[in-house]
Order: sequence, then structure tokens, then C-alpha cells
Amino acid sequence: MVVRTFTTLDRMLTLREALYPDPPHLKFVVEKGSKFARGLGPHIEQLGFEVLTWAEAKTTRFDVILAAHATAALGELRGLVFVVPHGAGYNRRVGWSSGSDRFATGLVDGQLTTEAGTVYASAIGVSHEEQVVRLRESAPEAVDRAVVIGDPVFDRIAASRPRRDEFRDRFGILPGQKLVAVTSTWGEWGTVGSAASLPMKLLAQLPMDQYRVLLIMHQNVWFADSPAGIKAKLRDELDSGLVIVPPQTPWEPGLVAADICLGDHSSLSIYAASIGCRFLLVADGRKELVPESPLARLCEQATRLDLEGDLRRQIEVHLSGPRLLSPQDIANSIFQKQNRSLAEFRFVVRTLAGLPDLPDPPRMTPVGDPELIKGRRITAWVVVTRTGDDGTVLIERCPRIARTSWAGPDADVCQVVDHAEVDEITLSNGEILLRSYPVAKAAGEKWVDATLTPSEENGIAGGRVPTELPSACVAAYRHADGIAVRWRGGPRVDVACDDVFAAATVLHRRWLNGDPLDRPGCATYSYRPGEVEHFGFTPAP
Repeated sequence: MVVRTFTTLDRMLTLREALYPDPPHLKFVVEKGSKFARGLGPHIEQLGFEVLTWAEAKTTRFDVILAAHATAALGELRGLVFVVPHGAGYNRRVGWSSGSDRFATGLVDGQLTTEAGTVYASAIGVSHEEQVVRLRESAPEAVDRAVVIGDPVFDRIAASRPRRDEFRDRFGILPGQKLVAVTSTWGEWGTVGSAASLPMKLLAQLPMDQYRVLLIMHQNVWFADSPAGIKAKLRDELDSGLVIVPPQTPWEPGLVAADICLGDHSSLSIYAASIGCRFLLVADGRKELVPESPLARLCEQATRLDLEGDLRRQIEVHLSGPRLLSPQDIANSIFQKQNRSLAEFRFVVRTLAGLPDLPDPPRMTPVGDPELIKGRRITAWVVVTRTGDDGTVLIERCPRIARTSWAGPDADVCQVVDHAEVDEITLSNGEILLRSYPVAKAAGEKWVDATLTPSEENGIAGGRVPTELPSACVAAYRHADGIAVRWRGGPRVDVACDDVFAAATVLHRRWLNGDPLDRPGCATYSYRPGEVEHFGFTPAP
């Protein structure tokens, strides 16, 4: 297996699944030349594979040479070469790499022939016969080597859809929440390259109890910079609840779990749309695509996301509206041999090796379990509460970091801050202060006094900002028997529940509405439409 980048390695590891139950003796070779390949060889060795140097590979005769890229250098190796795409077919034009601004990379004659002009590939795998038509134009001398094998990655994604609920649970998606997957290819026309502010804007506009935001980026995005550098750039987004799929880990579960994909002209967009995930186009990179390719048609027909508009409204409308594109039609336009691609791939490999095919098709294996990058616990929120006709209080909250970054001041919101928050400016601006970690009643009441009636002696919130009057007008804490909610110069209420955030914000809304809190009552509230909870409360002495 010859690999050139982490992306081609990802494809090779999937194709390896097709070679069981009679696996070959496998060796890896890293073809040099890509700026996105830093650390590739050591990573493969950490996976447990043997990695040959290019010089060693050139002196070895192989039965079959597999690659998910096409370059003339492959012709230097000794053995029958089988090249396949490393994405959803052949769609993208990368002129500086392939030497052609007209044809899709991987189908250019200069990539499929040696310097002497001889076609080195014994087999050229394509996902659909429409790519054979394009190969006939781009490299006519190689067209007789084309073989339609479908797309094993798509087949594994489609086959893994029954695990959707399991994947959603692993991503931390609660019942009633929607998962928004933001996907990005590499380069200036990708989502990250042209709309880097999108994740933070989504976190600022989408209530965190109703939506989660997931970011899946092409390996080249990570290694054009570095994983540490990327995480540093996205620190505020991570601390606002963004979840990121790390490099070199399974990305497919994110598409299976997602309700909607906000993406660009990458393979992930057409994978997502083909399995029924709603799709909105963020970045239009069609200038990098072959115009007649299925991926270009998807980008042309997809609804475009207005980055300066109301993102929540656009997502809600798209999720609730009729489908403009049939997932099966999208899949059929680019993936033939559906559910048979692993068998087709294995048949070609074994034929090249001079071996008979095995009687049973390869066993389909699910995509790998997701791994996640998350940020710190959120300890400050911007909150909107509204009271319905039946008295139910709807709570909508966004992380303060995101909201203040992109939404600006809003007279209709209040700021809620947990005692665990350490930023003094955030603490001093909190209108409702919480202690979500349980504390003894005596310590809790002392904290309330210090929070709502600051002085030089007792300070605020544990001795912080001792001389400035805080904006906090409500303080609430958890104790062994429930929750205590206290107002500055207002009521004192005890609550029978464990959710200090809900208790404080819901009762504060009722207090602002003029509802009586001086006698026992019951409050109903909802973080997500259709899911109503309630708690009882009584006046405190």
C-alpha cells in the first residue's frame, strides 16, 4: 500500500477490510512530496504496520501495489498497480498538483503514465461509469484499465446507519436535540478557509440545549498547520461547546449521527446527502470541481447558507421543509455497485495477484467508534426565558463566550454565571450567580450574603472583586435537600429539584412576570420544545 497523505492512508485502511478472510502480507510505503504528510510514516508504524523506505520498495517485487492517489512515481515500483480515488470518486481539479486545470486529479494522463508515456496502472478503480467517460477524454490510453468498483467508504457509512442512536449518544446528543455537522475540505474555498467564523456564529445563535455543533475537517486542514495549532485557534469555540473530530480518527459517525450538514464541495458533503442527512452549502468551491461531476451538480442544486443571515431560522426551515434532492438519486449519481464495492475491490486485487476470488463476499464491518475533542465546562451563559400561554417557561441559553463574540448586547437576555467561573469580568457581569456543586446550607447562605450584599469585609463570590457592587440580583445554590434561590431585596425560595440553573432562571422569570413566590407552588419549564419538566417550591424562612 502506497500512501502519500493521511487522507490516502484513511482510504487504504478502509480498503484493507475487503481483503479478509485471506489477508495478504502487507507492507506500507510513504511516497514523499506532499506538504500534508508530516509524521505519516511514524503514525503508520504506531498502528503496527511495517513501513519500507522508497529505496527499499523500488528493489522489491510486489504481487499488487495499491494506492489511493495517482502519480508517475508509482511507475517506479515493481508490480501490478491498482489505483483508486481517496474520496467520493474523482471530482476535484488541483492544477498545481496534477498539471491540469481541466480534468479531475487522479484521471490526468500525466498522473497515470510514466515519464516515458507508458500507462503504469493495471487497474484504475472508479466509483461510477460516468468517470470512465471523463477518463476517456483525459487519458484515452488508460481508459481500458478502468473498472467500476463503487465506493467502499460509502457502503460502510450506509451500512452503519443502524448505529445512529449509539453514535448520537457517544456525541452527547440528548433526546430532542439536533446535531449540526460543519464539514470542511482544505484550501481557500473550503468551509474553514472561507467561513472560519461559522462555528462560533452557530454556537452564538443556536440554543445549546436544542442543538450541538460538530466540526469535521479534512486531514490536510490539520496538517497544513498542526493539530495543536488548530485546537489553539478554536479554543473559544471548544469552550463554548463545539465538538471536533480529531485527525486520524473515524469521521464517518459524525455524518451518520448528524441531522444536518453545513459543508462545501468536499466528499463529505455528498456522503452526507447520499445517506439522507440534510445539506446546506456554506462555501461554493465549484471552481475547483469538474463542472459535469456529480459533486458539482450537488453544489449547484443545494440551498446556500446565508452566513450573515439568521442561521437558526435557515436551519429550522431547511430541516422542516420538503427535500429538494432525493438521497437515493444523489447516491446513484456517483456510487454504483452499492453494497458490493468491497467485493468488487477484492475481486480486482485477487485477479491481479493471480488468485481465484473467494466464494463468499467480504464481511461488512461498521465504521469505527467516534473520538472527540471537547473544551472546558461551560460556566457562563447568555439566557433568554419566555413564558408560554400555559405558564411553562422556555429556557434558551448560549455560551457567553460565543454570544458576546457574535451576537452583541441584547436587552432581552440575562447573564448567568456559575461560581466555578474564574474570569473576573464575567463574574462581575453575572445577573444570576449559581453554585452548581453542592454545598452545606450554612456555607451556602454565607455565600449568598457575600454575593448579594458585598462589602470590604466579606467580598463577593468567595473574596473576588471586593469593592465593586455586582450586577447579580439572584444567587442560587445546591445543597443536600434541594436548591435555595435568593434575591437581593426580594423573596427567598427553596426548590425541590437538582437543576440549579432551571430553578434560578425559571423562578426569576416568574418573579419578573409578577407571579407570587410567597406561597408554595409548582413551576413548569422546558429546555426543548415538547419536553416539559416541573419542580415544586416553597417560601424560605
